[in-house]
Amino acid sequence: MQHAFFDRIHMRIIDVLRRDRTYAESMDYAIRSRNTHMRSLLYVYDGKGTMVLDGVSYPLFAGCVFHFPLNRELLINCSREHPICYFTVRHDYKFIEWEGTSIRWTEPGDHVLPFDYVVPMPDKESMLADLQRLHNVWHNKQTGYEWESKLAFLNLLQRISEQQQHLEENNVAAQSILQSMDYIRNHYHEPLERETLAKKASLSTSYFSVLFKKQTGYSPVQYITKIRLDKAKMLLRQKHLSISDVAREVGFQDPLYFAKVFSHEIGVPPREYRNM
Repeated sequence: MQHAFFDRIHMRIIDVLRRDRTYAESMDYAIRSRNTHMRSLLYVYDGKGTMVLDGVSYPLFAGCVFHFPLNRELLINCSREHPICYFTVRHDYKFIEWEGTSIRWTEPGDHVLPFDYVVPMPDKESMLADLQRLHNVWHNKQTGYEWESKLAFLNLLQRISEQQQHLEENNVAAQSILQSMDYIRNHYHEPLERETLAKKASLSTSYFSVLFKKQTGYSPVQYITKIRLDKAKMLLRQKHLSISDVAREVGFQDPLYFAKVFSHEIGVPPREYRNM
């Protein structure tokens, strides 16, 4: 699962709709948009068809999830014999990032959901039940329905992300990134260079960085820093270790640089964090 995506996302649901055979017939079995104006995630519970996104075709079938971002040319079509039936969750989101105690938001990129445009989901009955519950919560409008709907949708995104990761486990390049992550977690206290990590993964440095970011949501340097600071927070609770000792234990040779990075990322200096 791409933790960086879920750590930063601030979600808003716009609408939850169910489209059946009658709707497909009313649209003459084709939905066209020259410029998509809403982000949408859809789950196909019956029928089959095709999504054409900016000229690229993707097969759609019962049991798959698919999505499309903003400002794209879209065509979804199906046949009269097998009309496509689906739930759609129209949504928008921003990324919220903390810089110490300050916060800033950023617009999502073109394709930032942590999975492919089309993902086959293994448990059709469970998926259908979850989408039906989400649809009911949204349309019943009981107290707290927006938060309950948002939570259900985030859980759905996590489930899809985990399925994407499962599908990638047999991919050699993706597997090499998982091994690199394990190596970083086990050797965070040692010097870690991007070039060395790429060589261990048998990838070029540039491709390693691109693949690492795609799979984890972090650059290699960001992930190394995150692991080191998480360990530093644990060690700072051990009062017998000096700040310099903690810095060296987690791979920082310069205690002043460690304090600078820690303060920037966590929002308080190491000594103050220790005393909190």
